[in-house]
Amino acid sequence: MEKRYLYKLLLVSVSSFLLSCNGYLEEIPQNKQKLSTTDDYDQLLNNAYLTKAVLPYIDVLTDDMDYIAADRDPRFGNVADSYLGAFMWDDKIESTLTNGDETFGTFYNSAYNANVVIDNIDDAIGSVLDEQVVRKTRNHIKGEAYALRAFRYFYLVNIYAAPYDPATCAVTPGIPINLETTADDKSYRRESLQKVYEQIVDDLKKAISLMEENSMDLAKSRFSAIAAKALLARVYLYMQEWDLAIELAKDVITTNPALFDLRAAGENPVIYTESRLTEWTEESIPGIGYLSEENTNVLFVNGINELYMILGGNTAQSVFYPSETLYSSYETGDVRRYYFMRRNTRNRIRYMKNRYYQLSYLNFVVQLSSEYGYTRVIRTEEMYLILAEAYAHKSDGIGTAVGYLNTLRETKFRTKDFETSGRLHPENFTQETLLETIWNERRREFCFEEQRWFDLRRTTRPAMTHYGLVKDPAVLEKDDPRYVLQIPQKELNVNPEIGANPR
Repeated sequence: MEKRYLYKLLLVSVSSFLLSCNGYLEEIPQNKQKLSTTDDYDQLLNNAYLTKAVLPYIDVLTDDMDYIAADRDPRFGNVADSYLGAFMWDDKIESTLTNGDETFGTFYNSAYNANVVIDNIDDAIGSVLDEQVVRKTRNHIKGEAYALRAFRYFYLVNIYAAPYDPATCAVTPGIPINLETTADDKSYRRESLQKVYEQIVDDLKKAISLMEENSMDLAKSRFSAIAAKALLARVYLYMQEWDLAIELAKDVITTNPALFDLRAAGENPVIYTESRLTEWTEESIPGIGYLSEENTNVLFVNGINELYMILGGNTAQSVFYPSETLYSSYETGDVRRYYFMRRNTRNRIRYMKNRYYQLSYLNFVVQLSSEYGYTRVIRTEEMYLILAEAYAHKSDGIGTAVGYLNTLRETKFRTKDFETSGRLHPENFTQETLLETIWNERRREFCFEEQRWFDLRRTTRPAMTHYGLVKDPAVLEKDDPRYVLQIPQKELNVNPEIGANPR
């Protein structure tokens, strides 16, 4: 019997690591290659965090992106064409993507590497003689592996399975779970949504415990205890476990209440303007990188350069732009509109949140550093919005929810405009209108951070219309089954037990 594709692609990840890491391994016979030291496992896990773009299409699916066919230039490679399938909600978007749908396999690969670490690191040899230090290192790496595995499964289940509903999760198909590292020849079937989320929660609880007890000071591209807590708060929000979401989010902001403060930028006329010529240097504004790991409000970063080929200003090949509806959703005095995007001389909205602009392009001049920016970011702003949403679902929570919203919004508005157009008042809301306000705030705050599609799925799943190259628009109906992406065909071919998603 042929070994299943899902297992084979997982096995490749470790063998590739062994063959590429530290040239001395190339001389060791294949059957003798093994991970033995804490450094080996640390490097394997580091590779599992991923540095290549694997999910560039997720924001293309949303109402935050417009496609302007008139800007398509056949002289270039038309990078945008490969994302048109996603933009038009084709059932099999992999057919138009340059390398197919790499998300499924790459994220399972990453989770498999985490399995290897979890199963074996307890026996790893340390690089120092102090056994206490070695034990601490082992446990922290193991905690990271649990967090990373949870992170990958959270993304997989929110891409390839239905949104979580407490009333039906026990019988709703989720995704396959593989916690093993053995080479068993077996098929992989879906577990229920309930079981998938239980696994994610269990992994994150273990991660938090291990990393809190064995704290290490690492880069924010690696998980920490506080980042794992923040992710668990997000998971509980998706599960509609409001009290647990509140508990975790409060825990995070008690430790780190920092928010990225845009008020100083709002007082700078060079920034807060529709100017066609923008001089945006590091001297202009403190903390220029909104998603930089240097910022105290940023807890975890992943997914560098994901949107570069779609929204990068110097590619000249993409005709995707931030949508007019997103741009107009920012209120008077909201600095984020001008901090995240600008209009150029051709009246096109150009994206700046990840700071892809590095040279003059179409008379739009921006001076930026070489940092491209991240898309899968966990930061404290999310905790305030989780608290607002969770409290909004409680019978007596409107006032508290609005309070958390105002705490966030005050740091994003010009000081002189906040009281008149930024401050919200509890008496003006019902639960329904408050939730809509919170979801819109999430849209503005997290634009192009791979959260909008997930938010649309888990809340109202509205009807949307996209206009591409052809005359007829693509329509995603309300509650459309295409809010769940299709399992890649190459996986279904060798592992049919997974089953295609309904259409």
